[in-house]
Amino acid sequence: MVPEIVDYGLVAAYLLLMGLLAVRYRRGEIADRKLTLYVGMCLTWLAYGLLQVTQDGPIPTGTTLNDGLDALAVVLLVAGIYLLYRGWRSDDGDSETAVPNR
Repeated sequence: MVPEIVDYGLVAAYLLLMGLLAVRYRRGEIADRKLTLYVGMCLTWLAYGLLQVTQDGPIPTGTTLNDGLDALAVVLLVAGIYLLYRGWRSDDGDSETAVPNR
């Protein structure tokens, strides 16, 4: 069993990572496709962290706050999977199958 502080640290770490991604994107250091993949990855792991906090954390099971955080985790998971799919399917023109303009 993992200590509860690790669960809180996981949520805090991915929130911090999302902030750092926003700063790097604003500075123009990250391409759109990579940003989509990174944000999708962060959202899926943030959803996992929220589920860990609500299951064994300080919020009692069956309360409105617990149910709300569970719903938020599901929404974050679906959004993260969608962004991962969208980033994976996007083509920036760097694929080998791209046909050159003539």
